[in-house]
Amino acid sequence: MKAIWVLGCLAGAGLCSCGSVQSGSRLASPEPGWRVDEEVYQTMERGKGAIEISLQDQRLTLRDDKGRTVIETDCSTGIDGRETPTGTFRIKEMIVDKRSNKYGKYVSKETGEVIVEKSWEVSQKPPGTEYLGIAMPYWMRLTWDGVGIHVGEFPKGYRTSFGCIRMPEEVQPLIYERSRLGMPVTVRL
Repeated sequence: MKAIWVLGCLAGAGLCSCGSVQSGSRLASPEPGWRVDEEVYQTMERGKGAIEISLQDQRLTLRDDKGRTVIETDCSTGIDGRETPTGTFRIKEMIVDKRSNKYGKYVSKETGEVIVEKSWEVSQKPPGTEYLGIAMPYWMRLTWDGVGIHVGEFPKGYRTSFGCIRMPEEVQPLIYERSRLGMPVTVRL
């Protein structure tokens, strides 16, 4: 089976991509990484498969309807006190350009300057500001109380979210493209 490993490299405040062709087991890298089986990916029908997430391993696996691994990737789940729920869910909503209505910042209406970095830490919206939710590209909702899978920065092996599953910027669009509403997602310890 042909496999291509691609590594996400953190650069400053954003992500850039680096790539290498490797064979064998998981790469020993401090940056989030993933493996895409291109042959299986090309033949997988959208929504004909399932997503599995391991909280212990901080890994997400996309499988096709034959159980073959299509994509395996590092991910980041919820921190202590805001854990990612376990169980089997169905994708309830998919939005390419989603912004959080729960977590964001307040910016000046006139200049766009950030006035309050963490909106959830204040009780009222400051005068002259507007709310700007955190970007959550390629959003796939799992629960109606705000847990989903989306692009987000994280260091490999660390839980960093408030319950969501953060994904590398380069791989989440590939998973989104092969997913559909109602597709099962299992989150296990």
